[in-house]
Amino acid sequence: MAYLPAKQQHKSIFARACHLNTTCVVSSAVLLFFFCAGIVCLVVYGELLGETSSTTPRHILTEHNILQHILHHMPSSVTQRKAPISCHIITLNTSVRPVRISAKLTCYPYLGSRVTDAMFALVSARVQTNLLANTSSWGADFTNNQSVSIAYNHVQLWRRLAASAVHSDMLIFEDDILIDHQALMLYNKIRGSGVLPTKNYILKLTNRHRMQWLGSSELRFIHRFWLGDKGFALQKCVCRTRQNFFSSAAYVIDRHAARVLLQYHLPLQSHIDVFMHYIGCRFSNFFLLDNDTQQFSGRISTHDKASDGIYRVVAAFKEQVKNMIMTSCY
Repeated sequence: MAYLPAKQQHKSIFARACHLNTTCVVSSAVLLFFFCAGIVCLVVYGELLGETSSTTPRHILTEHNILQHILHHMPSSVTQRKAPISCHIITLNTSVRPVRISAKLTCYPYLGSRVTDAMFALVSARVQTNLLANTSSWGADFTNNQSVSIAYNHVQLWRRLAASAVHSDMLIFEDDILIDHQALMLYNKIRGSGVLPTKNYILKLTNRHRMQWLGSSELRFIHRFWLGDKGFALQKCVCRTRQNFFSSAAYVIDRHAARVLLQYHLPLQSHIDVFMHYIGCRFSNFFLLDNDTQQFSGRISTHDKASDGIYRVVAAFKEQVKNMIMTSCY
């Protein structure tokens, strides 16, 4: 056994002590992280259960019943009839002019409504309380009165489409989109290919999502379409995903899908793009593209304000945890 001088023994003991101390600190930090994450998950799950149990169903239709009426087969382009299509631009600006995007289709302004007492009464009691207190429980909740009116105005167009006497499609734009013919050209190409079902479909023409690292792993690839040298991958949402897909600035919806969305829209409480994602993935044929077909004008969003503060970050984080708990994509 080798003899160590007292100084070296002291240094060796000190080194081991430091190593043990560092290991303990790291281990404690890891344990603390998982402990805190567990608490957050329990809190979010508890709130989710409470909210679910306190919600009174406002419709008789169930997911199973609706899915029985959805045609999942892909009809050929020979058997699939082309539906008539209308086009609208949601705006609060009376100076917005119609935009002609083809010889047969013009997009007409739909002059929406600002928030009224009657409109606010359609919002759930929980979200009404939060709006008045300038806070949010979940990331999907309305941020302000503007987000309430945006949702309401989309719903009014869905009502118009749902009441149509014949099966038809509607192309809907928000007024922060620089509208051109590209969206219609791509829609016609997708429609003519026969990959869309005969009814109950939503095709988003602009798209954003939060968890970029997931990419399109939770979406089923359908086909890649080309406009010139630019490719657009058509993807279908086939499960309740772990992420939100944002933007309701440009999309095509058919009469049946409008009726499905209207079954679930009350009480109003979620941003319209998140609502379309949640309901569309479960009860409709919900399609997305990997590239935007239209450009945004760059107008500042009316959803968020600099004064919103940390509560918006916390609400968004809780929403993400909820999505990861509730996902059916595993």
